[in-house]
Amino acid sequence: MFTIQNDQGRMFNVRIVREGDRYGLHDCLTHNGAPMVEFYDASQDPAKFGERGQFVSRYYVDTLTGRDGFGRDIRNGHALALDGGVEAWTLDPWAAAQAVDWAASQVYA
Repeated sequence: MFTIQNDQGRMFNVRIVREGDRYGLHDCLTHNGAPMVEFYDASQDPAKFGERGQFVSRYYVDTLTGRDGFGRDIRNGHALALDGGVEAWTLDPWAAAQAVDWAASQVYA
């Protein structure tokens, strides 16, 4: 897991989900597909949400890097809104690039 801070001071835990990994609410699902990256709000109560923090969002790594042909590589100066309803759950361009660089290094290395 990787931790990143956005420009508002919010900390996020970033996790890679590979084929065969458990994910979802209480890790009740088994992933069967392309690698994904999950974002958790690390500032939330671990007693309530678990050690990762509060789940915020999940994306395919190929989408965030633009490799799937649908997304665009957000490392080119783009912010990443993890949840449009919560302003603090946005990664500024620097934090988004750091998170995607880390995810890509884990998946494409």
